Amino acid sequence: LPSQPTPSPAPLVIFIHGHGGAYNFSNGSRSYELSIALKDRGIAVATADYRPSGDALLNTYDVKAYVRFFKAHAKEYNIDPQRIGVWGTSRGGHLAAMVATTGDVKELEGDVGGNTEYTSAVHCAVIYYPITDVFMQPQIPSWFLGSNDGDSTRLKELHATKSDPNNPLWKFVELGRKVNPIQYVSEQDPPVLIAVSAKDTVTPMTASWALYQKYIEKGLDATFCTWSQGSHGVVGVDIEAGTQDWIAKKLLVDLKK
Repeated sequence: LPSQPTPSPAPLVIFIHGHGGAYNFSNGSRSYELSIALKDRGIAVATADYRPSGDALLNTYDVKAYVRFFKAHAKEYNIDPQRIGVWGTSRGGHLAAMVATTGDVKELEGDVGGNTEYTSAVHCAVIYYPITDVFMQPQIPSWFLGSNDGDSTRLKELHATKSDPNNPLWKFVELGRKVNPIQYVSEQDPPVLIAVSAKDTVTPMTASWALYQKYIEKGLDATFCTWSQGSHGVVGVDIEAGTQDWIAKKLLVDLKK
C-alpha cells in the first residue's frame, strides 16, 4: 500500500514477473523494485503469479483473476477499481499485453478465482520485451503452448498454410493464434508503454514494434521505447525511470482531467 495513508482510494499497479516460469521469481529484479517504489508516489502495488505448468492461455486466465480480485476487494484495500494498471516483463510482458488488449473479450476471461461479475479491463499497461505474436518468435517456447511436441519451424509452417486440422500439431497452432495479443488490439484498449532493447534475441524488437504500430493504426495512446545497446531483460535506466513517470501520470494525473 502507499507509504503514506491517502484520504481517497489509491490506484493500483499489478506487477507480472517473467523469468520463464512462476514461483522462481527473485525480488531483486530491477523492474520489480521499480514497480514497488511506486508506493512512494501514492500508488499501491501487488505482484501476480501464474501456474508454472500452464500454457499462455491458462496463464492469461490466472493474471486476469488478479485484476478481478482487486476490483472485488477494492474497498478492503482502499484502492480505486477504475485506476488499475499492469506492468509485465518478458513472459509477464506477454500477459500484460493480453490483459491490455482483451479486457473486452469475454471468451478469454476464464473463471479462475471467481469474481466473474467484474471485468479484467485495466486503465493502462507497461509491456516490457513481450511475445506479441508467437509466430514471429525465433523459437517458440515450449511453455507458451504447454507442450514440447513439434518444433518452431513445423508450427510456423502449419500457421503459414492457414489450415491443416488433421495434423496432430494443429491444436498448438490454434492455441498460439488465440494468445497473440497483437490480433486483439481495438479502439477500447487502454494506453500502453512498450519497451524492448534493439539487441534482444529472445523477444525481438520487431515484435514489439508491430504491436505498437497496431495501436497507432487504431489511433490509440501508445509509447514505444528502445535502447540500442540492451539485451533481453535490459532496457536501460532512462527507460526504467521514464516508465515510473509514465505510469504515475496515467494513474495519478490523466484520470483527473
